[in-house]
Amino acid sequence: MSFARFALAGAVALGAAAAVYGYAYYRFPPPGAEPQASTSPPATPSAPDESPRASYDICVNGGFATALTAERRIAACAKAIISRALPPAELAFARLNRGAARMALGDRIMAASDYTEALKHYDSAIDPNNPDALALYRRAAARDALGQTDQALDDYNDAIRRDPQSALAYYGRGVLLTSRKRAFTRAIADFDKVLELQPDYVDALILRGDAYSQLGQAGRALSDLNRAVTEAPDNAQAFLYRGVAQGRRGENKLALADYNQAIKLNPRYVDAFVNRAAVHAAAGRPADAIRDLDTALAIQPNNPVALYNRGYAHFGQRAYDKAIADYDDAILLDPSLGPAYNNRCLTRAIAGRDLVKAMADCDLALKLMPTSLDVREVRGFIYLKLGDPAIAIAEYDAALAVNPNQPLALWGRGLARIRNGQTKEGEADQAAARILDPNVERQFAIYGLQ
Repeated sequence: MSFARFALAGAVALGAAAAVYGYAYYRFPPPGAEPQASTSPPATPSAPDESPRASYDICVNGGFATALTAERRIAACAKAIISRALPPAELAFARLNRGAARMALGDRIMAASDYTEALKHYDSAIDPNNPDALALYRRAAARDALGQTDQALDDYNDAIRRDPQSALAYYGRGVLLTSRKRAFTRAIADFDKVLELQPDYVDALILRGDAYSQLGQAGRALSDLNRAVTEAPDNAQAFLYRGVAQGRRGENKLALADYNQAIKLNPRYVDAFVNRAAVHAAAGRPADAIRDLDTALAIQPNNPVALYNRGYAHFGQRAYDKAIADYDDAILLDPSLGPAYNNRCLTRAIAGRDLVKAMADCDLALKLMPTSLDVREVRGFIYLKLGDPAIAIAEYDAALAVNPNQPLALWGRGLARIRNGQTKEGEADQAAARILDPNVERQFAIYGLQ
């Protein structure tokens, strides 16, 4: 069977790999990113006598908040909002910015509240016969953050039609196309336009590099990301995304160096700790991975990706109770996190913890990820444990129909066929599996299937 992989923060697609320890890419929804040129250093707290107008300026200026600036921005936005001195448009923008700042700190519930209030204002304020391009962009950002993807895309499109020179709208649409639609070629065209309008827009350069990386165009990706690092050497995000690009091409040492630099620049950069943990896990260092994930969760306790990954690392140490507990918490925070259901399914089965609940997890994983070969392999494994080789064969057949060169699926099907009385066919599957991976039999034997 396959085990759903470590998730990298800051990447925008969900993928698969063939090894038990490998990489997948998962990112929880972005806050609807308003561009900023670089990561700003922490600011001093607002003065107690700061006026509502000064608080509003701190709240909204400089693009959406990063983790480094989020706490101050939240405090400034709150002061401006409760002052009752803001006109409706400014109140909505303050809400939007506070939502982004809360999301930067991982507070998804409170962020959603702010986004919802901002969206209510823009819905009522935008004249459908003569909409303002900037208001359309901001409504799109709120909709994107709330998961209203198609409506957000419509707003970005309308904003660009109203103002073809709006770098903000092109940037926002590019972020949505990468993070929601996986339309990387279209996103690159939008980031091209942003950089045509504003050549020093480092964030657009970073995300264009990541889009190239998602498409497997490593040369173009690293060209953009190297340039971003050169132009903004204090931008932790540039190092993070270059690390992701290096990891995708198997250069884990280079990826590790970039994550280390991102953490040096921003010691509270949760995504960098999560991604560095992925490198440790891939190198067979689960204790180091857990240490980084503990740090990430101390900074941002409600981060489902970090919890999912720590469960993965605990599994690597055969600490199955801890793994299941982390998957429980990750699923509670993000019920759509398919790999967590898949991994909890497998962990429960291996630990002998209620195979019926394990299969329910696998069913949910398949519903969320209907094309996942990992889920099919795990389901086949569960049916073997349940003593139903015929159904196990069907699950392995489904996986092997997509990729016939999966040693774990071949071995599992071979074992199921032998138990189903199809000895000749089963032995042929197992012989093929051994050619692809001489250690495949041992991987099944560890989990009690021989």
